[in-house]
Amino acid sequence: MKSVTNNLGNVLIRSDLNVPISNGKITDNFRIKQALSSIEQLKNISETITFSSHLGRPNGFDLNFTLEPIAEEMRNILDEDVVFINDDIRELSSTFQSKYSSKVYVLENLRFYEGEKESDTQFAKCLAKPFDTFILDAFGAAHRNHASIVEVGKHLNSYQGPLMNKEINELQSLLKSPNSPYTVIMGGAKISDKLNLINNLLPKVDNLILGGGMCFTFLKSQGYEIGASLCEDEFLNTASKLLQSSDGKKIILPVDFGVSNDILSSSRVDKPLELIESTDIGVDIGSKSVALFNEIIHSSNTIFWNGPMGVFENKSFEYGTREITKSVSQSNAYTVVGGGDSVSAINKYSEIQNFNHISTGGGASMELMEGKKLPGVNIYEPLII
Repeated sequence: MKSVTNNLGNVLIRSDLNVPISNGKITDNFRIKQALSSIEQLKNISETITFSSHLGRPNGFDLNFTLEPIAEEMRNILDEDVVFINDDIRELSSTFQSKYSSKVYVLENLRFYEGEKESDTQFAKCLAKPFDTFILDAFGAAHRNHASIVEVGKHLNSYQGPLMNKEINELQSLLKSPNSPYTVIMGGAKISDKLNLINNLLPKVDNLILGGGMCFTFLKSQGYEIGASLCEDEFLNTASKLLQSSDGKKIILPVDFGVSNDILSSSRVDKPLELIESTDIGVDIGSKSVALFNEIIHSSNTIFWNGPMGVFENKSFEYGTREITKSVSQSNAYTVVGGGDSVSAINKYSEIQNFNHISTGGGASMELMEGKKLPGVNIYEPLII
């Protein structure tokens, strides 16, 4: 690892600019801001900087998934000209930058091209052609074996970008050397989505707090009535074994819930676990669970949070997620957040700066925390600027 001082020439950056867009407007620009976090330093050691990314899951060329709004958002953030290039990437001129006076460019959606997902060598060569240096800085796509992740760098002077370096270091520190007591807060709908994560983290943590729909499979495995709440019956035995393996101490489950008979309604009744009836649907954790979880949160030195405590998109069911968001943000622990829903909760109930690290990763964060080797991680020398 060494600091780069020489000029990198025309730079291609593979970023993760896959942000939510509604009616042509970006509703959360967090990933864009993160992608731009080191651009001023890069400008000093490059001729031009061109961003590339995917957006959504288009089926071929589909202007509903164009990156033009991303280029416009970058213009607003940087307060400078950012040129959107909608030319066919496979036919890009090796000197396309010479037609403009701008320093910063954005290419069209990489997933408009079959060669991207197929990791096609020829497509990668076309993408690399106008550039001197490649920087892989798309941690959110690092679990994809796609051309812009694993192939382009073979044809250019290539580095792992600053954001990638930070993401990897932050998450791997949670696997290798977290300060104890170490608490993981996990929510979301299904145990099946988080099983590998639970298995990898359980031996490493002091506390595993479970909320969201997934907790009902654990509760039912212990003989509790969960009513009409979400449950994966095929994982009841697995849940029971996990509880046994933790000696009933590491895994902490809610003790009361907000229930409803319709997750789309605004009706809510709070009940202790023991009073849940056959028609009740658990939609949120209750105040006693929040108090229990808060006590653990405020006695922790390291916290990793992934997933909401309930159906927080419905204002009637947001209490648990809102309170846990505030509690984590106000704790003295080192706090790391992974997962899109958790980030949405932070934007709604707190401030980004109240957390030590918020991952841009989503699926990539989870796979790294599961202990998997990701195709795009540590395949290039880290860029230090």
